[in-house]
Amino acid sequence: MIAFGQQDSGQGPFLISLSEEYDNDLKIVVSLSCTGEIGENADDMGIPALGDILRKSCPIYPDENQTYEILFEQYILYQTRNESYTSWDDYEIRKGTYFIIFEKSRLLDALPVLTDCQILSDGTYYPEKWKHYGIYCQNHIIDVISCFPPEIRKLKINNEE
Repeated sequence: MIAFGQQDSGQGPFLISLSEEYDNDLKIVVSLSCTGEIGENADDMGIPALGDILRKSCPIYPDENQTYEILFEQYILYQTRNESYTSWDDYEIRKGTYFIIFEKSRLLDALPVLTDCQILSDGTYYPEKWKHYGIYCQNHIIDVISCFPPEIRKLKINNEE
């Protein structure tokens, strides 16, 4: 089972789908990754040096038997980014590897500017205390800010029990 804030040792997950559901619910489906055989995709496309690299490499695929639905009810904000155009930011404080919880982030800092969410003078939060969740996939980074933790459930694929 996946969980936010844990250190994961495998490859990053794959984003399968992301959809807005009824009344500001966000449903994200991800599959953990599995590794193919060495040299499985060794087509050099006419570039011998590429063939040399691919013959020594293992492809990474979505693992259909490790597919999860992550449901955020009543999210405040979410964004999806192309992971190729992001970089590490030492300013941010995070826990986890691929399913992350942020204690401090640029997006949390920007939330009162982007929305009417505020930290009030007495230290309370409007509308309620919010949290920044990150899902770092093979090709996508998904950021979600919500007042409620997501529900996570494993999906049954191919008649799996």
